[in-house]
Amino acid sequence: MTTVNISLPVEMYSDAKTVILERGYASLSELVRDALRGLLYPHLTVNGFIREFEDRVLEAATESQGKDVLLKTNKDLKNYFLQDKLPQKSNL
Repeated sequence: MTTVNISLPVEMYSDAKTVILERGYASLSELVRDALRGLLYPHLTVNGFIREFEDRVLEAATESQGKDVLLKTNKDLKNYFLQDKLPQKSNL
């Protein structure tokens, strides 16, 4: 990684320190790298994917896999969670 030294006005440095605390950055370097990524690679999302790919991933995550179970009553809920704890009946 390359090291870069920059000069900042005092007020800008103070504002940057505030953003570091508010957004949970580990350092000023991390904040600057994140800002540069947004400027240099605006087509990438936070995850590093292009927007179209991330949209497809998020859409797929909301689709049913055909294994959904609808529990309408407390009895349904109780039976659903107890089925894995009760001994299974043998077919012998």
